Amino acid sequence: MRGDQLLTVADYEARSREVLPRELFDVLFGSEGAPGFEANTNNIAAFRSIRLRPRVMVGVGARKLSTTVLRVPVELPVLLAPAGYHQRAHPEGELATARAARAAGTILTVATASTYSIEEVAAVTDGPLWFQLYVFKDRALDERLIARAEEAGYRALVVTVDHLGRSRERELRYDFGRHSEHRLVRTIDPRRVLRNLAGMGLTSIPSGDAYRANFDQDFCWSDLAWLRSRTSLPLVIKGIQTAEDARLCLEHGVDGIVVSNHGGHASPDARGTLETLPEVVDTVGKGMEVYLDGGVRRGADVLKALALGARAVLIGRPIFWGLAIDGESGVRHILQILRDELDSTMTLCGVTDVEQVDAALVAPACPCHGGGLVVSLERLAALARSGALSAEEFAAAKASLLRTPWRGAEHRDASAREAGEDG
Repeated sequence: MRGDQLLTVADYEARSREVLPRELFDVLFGSEGAPGFEANTNNIAAFRSIRLRPRVMVGVGARKLSTTVLRVPVELPVLLAPAGYHQRAHPEGELATARAARAAGTILTVATASTYSIEEVAAVTDGPLWFQLYVFKDRALDERLIARAEEAGYRALVVTVDHLGRSRERELRYDFGRHSEHRLVRTIDPRRVLRNLAGMGLTSIPSGDAYRANFDQDFCWSDLAWLRSRTSLPLVIKGIQTAEDARLCLEHGVDGIVVSNHGGHASPDARGTLETLPEVVDTVGKGMEVYLDGGVRRGADVLKALALGARAVLIGRPIFWGLAIDGESGVRHILQILRDELDSTMTLCGVTDVEQVDAALVAPACPCHGGGLVVSLERLAALARSGALSAEEFAAAKASLLRTPWRGAEHRDASAREAGEDG
Protein backbone atom coordinates (compact mmCIF):
# COMPACT_ATOMS: atom_id res chain seq x y z
CA MET A 1 0.00 0.00 0.00
CA ARG A 2 1.34 3.43 -0.88
CA GLY A 3 1.92 5.70 2.09
CA ASP A 4 -0.67 8.21 0.88
CA GLN A 5 -3.53 5.71 0.57
CA LEU A 6 -6.41 5.80 3.01
CA LEU A 7 -8.14 2.45 2.65
CA THR A 8 -9.62 1.89 6.10
CA VAL A 9 -10.93 3.83 9.07
CA ALA A 10 -7.71 2.87 10.85
CA ASP A 11 -5.73 4.60 8.09
CA TYR A 12 -7.69 7.79 8.76
CA GLU A 13 -7.01 7.46 12.47
CA ALA A 14 -3.28 7.11 11.90
CA ARG A 15 -3.15 10.08 9.52
CA SER A 16 -5.23 12.22 11.90
CA ARG A 17 -2.74 11.57 14.66
CA GLU A 18 -0.15 13.25 12.44
CA VAL A 19 -2.19 16.37 11.59
CA LEU A 20 -4.19 17.22 14.72
CA PRO A 21 -2.58 18.92 17.74
CA ARG A 22 -1.10 16.16 19.86
CA GLU A 23 -2.78 17.16 23.12
CA LEU A 24 -6.15 17.41 21.35
CA PHE A 25 -5.82 13.96 19.74
CA ASP A 26 -4.63 12.31 22.93
CA VAL A 27 -7.41 13.62 25.15
CA LEU A 28 -10.22 13.09 22.65
CA PHE A 29 -9.26 9.78 21.05
CA GLY A 30 -6.35 8.24 22.92
CA SER A 31 -4.81 4.96 21.89
CA GLU A 32 -6.03 1.44 22.42
CA GLY A 33 -4.78 0.30 25.82
CA ALA A 34 -3.75 3.80 26.91
CA PRO A 35 -4.37 4.85 30.54
CA GLY A 36 -7.73 6.57 30.87
CA PHE A 37 -9.16 4.83 27.80
CA GLU A 38 -9.90 1.43 29.29
CA ALA A 39 -13.59 1.47 28.34
CA ASN A 40 -12.84 2.43 24.75
CA THR A 41 -10.29 -0.38 24.65
CA ASN A 42 -13.07 -2.69 25.88
CA ASN A 43 -15.31 -1.47 23.06
CA ILE A 44 -12.75 -2.38 20.41
CA ALA A 45 -11.80 -5.66 22.09
CA ALA A 46 -15.45 -6.75 22.19
CA PHE A 47 -15.65 -6.61 18.40
CA ARG A 48 -12.38 -8.48 18.03
CA SER A 49 -13.46 -11.24 20.36
CA ILE A 50 -16.43 -12.27 18.25
CA ARG A 51 -16.16 -14.19 15.00
CA LEU A 52 -18.41 -14.44 11.98
CA ARG A 53 -19.82 -17.76 10.74
CA PRO A 54 -19.94 -17.31 6.94
CA ARG A 55 -22.58 -19.20 4.95
CA VAL A 56 -22.03 -20.00 1.28
CA MET A 57 -23.98 -20.84 -1.89
CA VAL A 58 -27.08 -18.97 -0.78
CA GLY A 59 -27.34 -16.53 -3.68
CA VAL A 60 -25.99 -13.10 -2.76
CA GLY A 61 -26.09 -11.41 -6.13
CA ALA A 62 -28.49 -8.76 -4.87
CA ARG A 63 -27.81 -7.23 -1.45
CA LYS A 64 -29.85 -4.71 0.48
CA LEU A 65 -27.98 -2.39 2.87
CA SER A 66 -30.82 0.08 3.38
CA THR A 67 -33.09 0.02 6.41
CA THR A 68 -35.19 2.35 8.54
CA VAL A 69 -34.57 3.91 11.93
CA LEU A 70 -37.63 5.25 13.73
CA ARG A 71 -39.42 4.83 10.39
CA VAL A 72 -36.94 7.09 8.58
CA PRO A 73 -35.24 5.41 5.57
CA VAL A 74 -31.44 5.31 5.56
CA GLU A 75 -29.16 3.88 2.89
CA LEU A 76 -26.98 1.98 5.36
CA PRO A 77 -27.25 1.09 9.07
CA VAL A 78 -24.47 3.48 10.09
CA LEU A 79 -25.49 6.77 11.70
CA LEU A 80 -23.34 9.65 12.94
CA ALA A 81 -23.22 9.90 16.73
CA PRO A 82 -23.57 13.16 18.65
CA ALA A 83 -20.20 14.74 19.35
CA GLY A 84 -19.41 18.30 20.32
CA TYR A 85 -17.27 20.83 18.52
CA HIS A 86 -16.72 19.34 15.07
CA GLN A 87 -14.74 22.49 14.30
CA ARG A 88 -11.94 21.02 16.40
CA ALA A 89 -11.13 19.00 13.28
CA HIS A 90 -12.20 21.28 10.40
CA PRO A 91 -13.41 24.90 10.05
CA GLU A 92 -16.72 23.86 8.47
CA GLY A 93 -17.45 21.54 11.40
CA GLU A 94 -20.99 20.17 11.53
CA LEU A 95 -21.88 21.79 8.20
CA ALA A 96 -19.40 19.51 6.45
CA THR A 97 -20.57 16.51 8.47
CA ALA A 98 -24.23 17.17 7.69
CA ARG A 99 -23.55 17.35 3.96
CA ALA A 100 -21.54 14.14 4.11
CA ALA A 101 -24.34 12.36 5.97
CA ARG A 102 -26.84 13.53 3.38
CA ALA A 103 -24.65 12.28 0.54
CA ALA A 104 -24.40 8.86 2.21
CA GLY A 105 -28.14 8.73 2.88
CA THR A 106 -27.84 8.54 6.64
CA ILE A 107 -28.53 10.59 9.78
CA LEU A 108 -26.37 13.07 11.67
CA THR A 109 -27.09 13.60 15.36
CA VAL A 110 -26.29 17.23 16.15
CA ALA A 111 -24.89 17.77 19.65
CA THR A 112 -25.96 20.41 22.13
CA ALA A 113 -22.30 21.52 22.08
CA SER A 114 -22.07 21.81 18.30
CA THR A 115 -20.00 24.60 16.78
CA TYR A 116 -22.74 25.40 14.29
CA SER A 117 -26.23 25.97 15.60
CA ILE A 118 -29.32 23.82 15.27
CA GLU A 119 -30.60 26.14 12.57
CA GLU A 120 -27.30 26.55 10.71
CA VAL A 121 -26.88 22.80 10.32
CA ALA A 122 -30.47 22.30 9.18
CA ALA A 123 -30.03 25.03 6.55
CA VAL A 124 -27.30 23.11 4.65
CA THR A 125 -29.05 19.76 4.30
CA ASP A 126 -32.42 18.28 3.51
CA GLY A 127 -31.30 14.98 5.02
CA PRO A 128 -32.73 13.72 8.32
CA LEU A 129 -31.22 15.10 11.52
CA TRP A 130 -31.50 14.11 15.17
CA PHE A 131 -30.77 16.46 18.06
CA GLN A 132 -28.83 15.40 21.16
CA LEU A 133 -29.80 16.95 24.47
CA TYR A 134 -28.29 17.13 27.93
CA VAL A 135 -30.78 17.87 30.68
CA PHE A 136 -29.74 21.09 32.40
CA LYS A 137 -30.56 22.30 35.89
CA ASP A 138 -32.50 25.11 34.27
CA ARG A 139 -35.20 23.25 32.38
CA ALA A 140 -36.15 26.42 30.50
CA LEU A 141 -32.90 26.04 28.57
CA ASP A 142 -33.86 22.49 27.51
CA GLU A 143 -37.34 23.62 26.53
CA ARG A 144 -35.92 26.29 24.23
CA LEU A 145 -33.45 23.88 22.64
CA ILE A 146 -36.16 21.26 22.06
CA ALA A 147 -38.50 23.83 20.51
CA ARG A 148 -35.76 25.05 18.17
CA ALA A 149 -34.96 21.49 17.06
CA GLU A 150 -38.63 20.82 16.32
CA GLU A 151 -38.99 24.07 14.39
CA ALA A 152 -35.89 23.26 12.33
CA GLY A 153 -37.34 19.87 11.31
CA TYR A 154 -35.23 17.48 13.38
CA ARG A 155 -36.65 13.94 13.46
CA ALA A 156 -35.78 12.69 16.97
CA LEU A 157 -34.51 13.80 20.36
CA VAL A 158 -31.51 11.90 21.74
CA VAL A 159 -31.04 12.37 25.49
CA THR A 160 -27.55 11.55 26.79
CA VAL A 161 -27.63 10.05 30.29
CA ASP A 162 -24.22 8.38 30.69
CA HIS A 163 -21.81 11.30 31.03
CA LEU A 164 -23.07 13.62 33.72
CA GLY A 165 -19.78 13.70 35.60
CA ARG A 166 -16.28 14.60 34.51
CA SER A 167 -12.92 12.91 34.91
CA ARG A 168 -9.90 15.17 35.09
CA GLU A 169 -7.44 12.28 34.95
CA ARG A 170 -7.36 12.07 31.17
CA GLU A 171 -7.09 15.83 30.68
CA LEU A 172 -4.25 16.14 33.16
CA ARG A 173 -2.49 12.99 32.01
CA TYR A 174 -2.47 14.13 28.39
CA ASP A 175 -1.56 17.75 29.14
CA PHE A 176 -4.96 19.17 28.20
CA GLY A 177 -6.13 20.33 31.63
CA ARG A 178 -3.82 23.32 31.85
CA HIS A 179 -4.91 26.30 29.76
CA SER A 180 -7.56 24.08 28.16
CA GLU A 181 -9.68 27.03 27.05
CA HIS A 182 -6.72 28.60 25.26
CA ARG A 183 -5.94 25.34 23.49
CA LEU A 184 -9.59 24.86 22.54
CA VAL A 185 -9.68 28.27 20.89
CA ARG A 186 -6.66 27.30 18.82
CA THR A 187 -8.91 24.93 16.86
CA ILE A 188 -12.34 26.55 17.31
CA ASP A 189 -13.55 30.01 16.40
CA PRO A 190 -14.26 31.43 19.89
CA ARG A 191 -17.58 32.76 18.64
CA ARG A 192 -18.65 29.15 18.06
CA VAL A 193 -17.98 27.71 21.50
CA LEU A 194 -21.41 26.48 22.70
CA ARG A 195 -22.98 28.13 19.68
CA ASN A 196 -26.42 26.66 20.41
CA LEU A 197 -26.57 28.49 23.73
CA ALA A 198 -25.68 31.91 22.33
CA GLY A 199 -28.36 34.58 22.20
CA MET A 200 -30.90 32.57 24.18
CA GLY A 201 -31.80 35.50 26.42
CA LEU A 202 -31.77 33.42 29.61
CA THR A 203 -29.87 34.38 32.75
CA SER A 204 -28.61 30.85 33.40
CA ILE A 205 -26.74 30.18 30.14
CA PRO A 206 -23.61 28.16 31.04
CA SER A 207 -20.22 29.28 29.80
CA GLY A 208 -17.67 26.94 28.25
CA ASP A 209 -15.91 26.30 31.56
CA ALA A 210 -19.17 25.75 33.49
CA TYR A 211 -20.96 23.73 30.82
CA ARG A 212 -20.85 20.36 32.55
CA ALA A 213 -21.46 21.87 35.95
CA ASN A 214 -24.92 22.83 34.72
CA PHE A 215 -26.01 19.28 33.86
CA ASP A 216 -28.83 18.09 36.10
CA GLN A 217 -27.33 15.16 38.00
CA ASP A 218 -30.70 14.60 39.70
CA PHE A 219 -32.41 13.80 36.39
CA CYS A 220 -34.22 10.49 36.91
CA TRP A 221 -36.80 8.18 35.36
CA SER A 222 -39.79 10.11 36.68
CA ASP A 223 -38.53 13.18 34.80
CA LEU A 224 -39.16 11.47 31.47
CA ALA A 225 -42.82 12.41 31.84
CA TRP A 226 -41.78 16.08 31.88
CA LEU A 227 -39.59 15.54 28.83
CA ARG A 228 -42.42 13.79 26.98
CA SER A 229 -44.72 16.69 27.75
CA ARG A 230 -42.32 19.09 26.03
CA THR A 231 -41.92 17.36 22.68
CA SER A 232 -43.72 15.25 20.12
CA LEU A 233 -40.43 13.95 18.72
CA PRO A 234 -39.44 10.30 19.16
CA LEU A 235 -37.36 9.95 22.31
CA VAL A 236 -34.06 8.04 22.23
CA ILE A 237 -32.07 7.44 25.41
CA LYS A 238 -28.32 7.27 24.83
CA GLY A 239 -26.09 5.60 27.41
CA ILE A 240 -27.98 2.44 28.39
CA GLN A 241 -25.60 -0.31 29.56
CA THR A 242 -27.71 -2.82 31.50
CA ALA A 243 -30.83 -4.94 31.11
CA GLU A 244 -32.32 -3.22 34.16
CA ASP A 245 -32.17 0.24 32.58
CA ALA A 246 -33.36 -1.14 29.25
CA ARG A 247 -36.44 -2.50 31.01
CA LEU A 248 -37.09 0.91 32.56
CA CYS A 249 -36.84 2.52 29.12
CA LEU A 250 -39.47 0.08 27.92
CA GLU A 251 -41.72 0.81 30.89
CA HIS A 252 -41.44 4.57 30.31
CA GLY A 253 -42.38 4.40 26.64
CA VAL A 254 -39.01 5.34 25.17
CA ASP A 255 -38.81 4.96 21.39
CA GLY A 256 -35.18 3.91 21.08
CA ILE A 257 -32.03 3.04 23.02
CA VAL A 258 -28.39 3.66 22.21
CA VAL A 259 -26.21 1.12 23.98
CA SER A 260 -23.28 3.40 24.73
CA ASN A 261 -20.57 4.15 27.26
CA HIS A 262 -19.92 7.53 25.67
CA GLY A 263 -17.19 6.14 23.47
CA GLY A 264 -15.26 5.13 26.57
CA HIS A 265 -15.30 8.69 27.92
CA ALA A 266 -17.63 7.91 30.82
CA SER A 267 -16.85 5.18 33.37
CA PRO A 268 -13.38 3.77 32.64
CA ASP A 269 -14.43 0.34 33.90
CA ALA A 270 -17.47 -0.07 31.64
CA ARG A 271 -17.95 -3.19 29.55
CA GLY A 272 -17.59 -3.02 25.80
CA THR A 273 -20.88 -2.01 24.22
CA LEU A 274 -21.03 -5.10 21.99
CA GLU A 275 -20.73 -7.17 25.16
CA THR A 276 -23.66 -5.25 26.65
CA LEU A 277 -25.86 -5.32 23.56
CA PRO A 278 -27.42 -8.81 23.80
CA GLU A 279 -28.83 -8.38 27.30
CA VAL A 280 -30.43 -5.08 26.26
CA VAL A 281 -31.91 -6.61 23.09
CA ASP A 282 -33.14 -9.67 24.97
CA THR A 283 -34.85 -7.39 27.50
CA VAL A 284 -36.72 -5.06 25.15
CA GLY A 285 -37.50 -7.58 22.42
CA LYS A 286 -39.44 -5.87 19.67
CA GLY A 287 -40.64 -3.17 22.05
CA MET A 288 -38.22 -0.55 20.73
CA GLU A 289 -35.30 -0.09 18.40
CA VAL A 290 -31.80 -0.60 19.82
CA TYR A 291 -28.67 1.03 18.43
CA LEU A 292 -25.02 0.76 19.44
CA ASP A 293 -21.99 3.02 19.44
CA GLY A 294 -18.41 2.58 20.60
CA GLY A 295 -15.58 0.79 18.83
CA VAL A 296 -17.08 0.45 15.33
CA ARG A 297 -14.13 0.55 12.95
CA ARG A 298 -15.01 -1.86 10.12
CA GLY A 299 -17.99 -2.99 8.09
CA ALA A 300 -17.63 -6.38 9.76
CA ASP A 301 -18.20 -4.64 13.10
CA VAL A 302 -21.48 -3.26 11.77
CA LEU A 303 -22.61 -6.74 10.72
CA LYS A 304 -21.66 -8.22 14.11
CA ALA A 305 -23.72 -5.58 15.91
CA LEU A 306 -26.71 -6.25 13.64
CA ALA A 307 -26.37 -9.98 14.26
CA LEU A 308 -26.59 -9.36 18.00
CA GLY A 309 -29.75 -7.29 17.65
CA ALA A 310 -28.81 -3.69 16.88
CA ARG A 311 -30.98 -1.88 14.35
CA ALA A 312 -28.02 0.33 13.40
CA VAL A 313 -24.70 1.54 14.76
CA LEU A 314 -23.38 5.05 15.34
CA ILE A 315 -19.82 6.24 14.77
CA GLY A 316 -18.14 9.07 16.67
CA ARG A 317 -14.33 9.24 16.46
CA PRO A 318 -14.24 8.44 12.71
CA ILE A 319 -16.22 11.65 12.06
CA PHE A 320 -13.34 13.72 13.41
CA TRP A 321 -10.72 11.66 11.57
CA GLY A 322 -12.52 12.20 8.28
CA LEU A 323 -12.94 15.93 8.94
CA ALA A 324 -9.30 16.34 9.96
CA ILE A 325 -8.00 14.82 6.73
CA ASP A 326 -10.41 16.17 4.11
CA GLY A 327 -13.43 17.88 5.62
CA GLU A 328 -16.73 16.86 4.05
CA SER A 329 -14.99 14.60 1.53
CA GLY A 330 -13.16 12.84 4.34
CA VAL A 331 -16.38 12.03 6.19
CA ARG A 332 -17.98 10.90 2.92
CA HIS A 333 -15.04 8.58 2.34
CA ILE A 334 -15.24 7.18 5.88
CA LEU A 335 -18.90 6.31 5.29
CA GLN A 336 -18.14 4.86 1.85
CA ILE A 337 -15.40 2.67 3.35
CA LEU A 338 -17.80 1.30 5.94
CA ARG A 339 -20.48 0.78 3.30
CA ASP A 340 -18.10 -1.08 0.97
CA GLU A 341 -16.74 -3.22 3.81
CA LEU A 342 -20.25 -4.03 5.03
CA ASP A 343 -21.32 -4.99 1.52
CA SER A 344 -18.25 -7.18 1.04
CA THR A 345 -18.69 -8.87 4.42
CA MET A 346 -22.35 -9.56 3.68
CA THR A 347 -21.35 -11.17 0.40
CA LEU A 348 -18.75 -13.37 2.07
CA CYS A 349 -21.15 -14.36 4.86
CA GLY A 350 -24.13 -15.17 2.67
CA VAL A 351 -26.22 -12.22 3.89
CA THR A 352 -28.53 -10.46 1.44
CA ASP A 353 -30.44 -8.06 3.70
CA VAL A 354 -29.25 -6.11 6.76
CA GLU A 355 -32.72 -6.51 8.23
CA GLN A 356 -32.50 -10.30 8.11
CA VAL A 357 -29.33 -10.87 10.18
CA ASP A 358 -29.51 -12.94 13.37
CA ALA A 359 -27.28 -14.45 16.04
CA ALA A 360 -26.58 -17.56 13.96
CA LEU A 361 -24.12 -15.42 11.97
CA VAL A 362 -21.68 -15.01 14.88
CA ALA A 363 -19.48 -17.47 16.74
CA PRO A 364 -21.53 -18.73 19.69
CA ALA A 365 -18.74 -19.14 22.22
CA CYS A 366 -17.92 -15.44 22.21
CA PRO A 367 -18.04 -13.88 25.66
CA CYS A 368 -19.77 -10.90 24.02
CA HIS A 369 -23.01 -12.86 24.23
CA GLY A 370 -23.71 -10.91 27.36
CA GLY A 371 -26.50 -11.13 29.88
CA GLY A 372 -24.72 -13.69 32.01
CA LEU A 373 -24.11 -17.40 31.74
CA VAL A 374 -27.78 -18.38 31.56
CA VAL A 375 -28.48 -16.08 28.61
CA SER A 376 -25.38 -17.37 26.81
CA LEU A 377 -26.40 -21.00 27.33
CA GLU A 378 -29.94 -20.30 26.17
CA ARG A 379 -28.58 -18.67 23.02
CA LEU A 380 -26.41 -21.71 22.35
CA ALA A 381 -29.35 -24.06 22.81
CA ALA A 382 -31.46 -22.00 20.39
CA LEU A 383 -28.73 -22.16 17.78
CA ALA A 384 -28.45 -25.92 18.23
CA ARG A 385 -32.22 -26.42 17.89
CA SER A 386 -32.27 -24.32 14.72
CA GLY A 387 -29.57 -26.47 13.18
CA ALA A 388 -27.01 -23.65 13.12
CA LEU A 389 -24.78 -25.70 15.44
CA SER A 390 -23.98 -29.36 15.31
CA ALA A 391 -24.21 -31.34 18.53
CA GLU A 392 -20.44 -31.37 18.80
CA GLU A 393 -20.20 -27.62 18.22
CA PHE A 394 -22.86 -27.04 20.87
CA ALA A 395 -21.04 -29.19 23.40
CA ALA A 396 -17.67 -27.57 22.72
CA ALA A 397 -19.13 -24.08 23.01
CA LYS A 398 -20.98 -24.93 26.19
CA ALA A 399 -17.82 -26.42 27.70
CA SER A 400 -15.97 -23.22 26.85
CA LEU A 401 -18.62 -21.12 28.57
CA LEU A 402 -18.54 -23.31 31.64
CA ARG A 403 -14.74 -23.40 31.53
CA THR A 404 -14.74 -27.20 31.74
CA PRO A 405 -12.56 -29.53 29.65
CA TRP A 406 -14.01 -30.53 26.29
CA ARG A 407 -13.55 -34.26 26.11
CA GLY A 408 -14.39 -34.84 22.49
CA ALA A 409 -16.83 -36.58 20.25
CA GLU A 410 -17.61 -39.48 22.60
CA HIS A 411 -20.07 -37.17 24.39
CA ARG A 412 -21.77 -36.05 21.19
CA ASP A 413 -24.98 -38.01 21.71
CA ALA A 414 -25.40 -36.88 25.31
CA SER A 415 -24.78 -33.28 24.30
CA ALA A 416 -27.38 -33.50 21.54
CA ARG A 417 -29.98 -34.75 24.01
CA GLU A 418 -29.03 -31.91 26.37
CA ALA A 419 -29.41 -29.31 23.62
CA GLY A 420 -32.89 -30.57 22.88
CA GLU A 421 -33.88 -30.28 26.51
CA ASP A 422 -32.55 -26.77 27.18
CA GLY A 423 -34.91 -23.82 26.97
